[in-house]
Amino acid sequence: MRQIPVDTAAMTVMLIQAPEPKVKNRETGEVAIDKQSGKTLFNVSVAVIVDGRPDALTIVVSEDGIQPDLFPGAPVALPGLVARPWENDFGHGISYRATAVMAQQVPAAAANGKG
Repeated sequence: MRQIPVDTAAMTVMLIQAPEPKVKNRETGEVAIDKQSGKTLFNVSVAVIVDGRPDALTIVVSEDGIQPDLFPGAPVALPGLVARPWENDFGHGISYRATAVMAQQVPAAAANGKG
C-alpha cells in the first residue's frame, strides 16, 4: 500500500478526546490489531490547524505509541505520520497513521499568547 509522509512542521495539532481502541467489527466489537506487532490499534482524534483553518482527523496509533498522560486540548506531536489513500467498493479516502502520539512542547512565548 502506498504511504505518503506528512510533514507536520507548519501545523498545530491538538488532541480532541482520549484515544479509543479502533473497532474492526462493529457487530462483534472486535478491536483492530497491528499485523506486525500484535498490539491493539487506537483511534486518536486530533484537530489539525494550518493557516488558521482547523480540521478534525482521526489518526491510528498502536497502543505502545500512546503517551499515557495526554488530555483533550493538549498540543501533541505525531512522529512518523503518513497518509494512506484507500479505495473499496463503498468509496475512497485517506487514512492516517503515526508511530506515536505524544505531548508537544509549546514555546513559552506562544503559550502565553505573546509569540
